Amino acid sequence: MRKTCLAVALLALAGCQTPQQSVVPPPVAPPDAVPQQQPSQPPVTSAGPLTKAAVETYMDAQEADLRSYLRGQGVLVARRGDDLVVTIPNDRLFEKMEVTAWGNALAMSVAQVLEHYDHSAVEVDAYSDATGSDSENLALSQKRAKIMADALAQNGVAQARLTAKGLGATDPKFSDPRDVRNRRIELRITPTPSG
Repeated sequence: MRKTCLAVALLALAGCQTPQQSVVPPPVAPPDAVPQQQPSQPPVTSAGPLTKAAVETYMDAQEADLRSYLRGQGVLVARRGDDLVVTIPNDRLFEKMEVTAWGNALAMSVAQVLEHYDHSAVEVDAYSDATGSDSENLALSQKRAKIMADALAQNGVAQARLTAKGLGATDPKFSDPRDVRNRRIELRITPTPSG
């Protein structure tokens, strides 16, 4: 009886101990591994042909969709006549001359709208602040404009619809031309009616 009680007591004590857990690190992909492709998005259908008489309605709908897709992102969508201007601040868009994850997600959202409204041209204008020389600012803004146009193209916007312009420190939005908030991308979206 005594041996049975001792065995039961030892089993009870063993059950109270927490087992040691080993931490296994997640597998690390080799540096030259290609990231896996994400499943593709369903194809976006066209809004249809655009006539001169329908431009205002077409751009109204495109403006509403851009505002909806970009809500809460700190991006400004403005209407200037029949054109739309989407102003994107650089502070979250670029890091070391590459588009950030936030910038890629933004480019994907804009591209989805542009794919639907496929009768509009997109001019990507990049601006800098005035901290460097005029030639440095112009070169930097030209690179950023091309990077953003490429991001839109990679997300499905036809290259033929895109133009990229670096405008340097011209047209500052803040009174101090050296203010970093002057660094921005503006997407000027212009309707291209077929008849």
